[in-house]
Amino acid sequence: MENDFGWSLAEGIENAGNGNDPADQQEIVEVEIIDYEREEVVGTIDTDGNLNTESEALRNVSQEYIDEGIPVLAPTTYENEDGKTVHADAEVMVEPGTERFVRAFVDKLPSPFDCKMSVLDDLPTSDAREPTDEDKIDRDSN
Repeated sequence: MENDFGWSLAEGIENAGNGNDPADQQEIVEVEIIDYEREEVVGTIDTDGNLNTESEALRNVSQEYIDEGIPVLAPTTYENEDGKTVHADAEVMVEPGTERFVRAFVDKLPSPFDCKMSVLDDLPTSDAREPTDEDKIDRDSN
């Protein structure tokens, strides 16, 4: 039963925001990628997985994520055979074209690549619960 639940959750998250339902229509999000060693913007990535860069290093570390998706852990809750509530993480693939792709992509980038930290608060995650204002980190307070 637990395996069936995990697969159902994974399929639900994978299909979320796929654009097939008018209610799921999403705007395209584009984020600048910064090379912090060079202290410059070296490219952009958008919701559809369109990478715009002249950086061969960025292209090399990104291509697998764009082609195959990004494995992420999504918090889940379910009831086991004993009737107890279980909190666990399910691994799901976040693919280009889904609203969570940009956040998963940025989270997976190795150093020195990243984005402005304040951008992360506005990007959807693979967390099954809705973030609250308390979850946001004030990254601009310095």
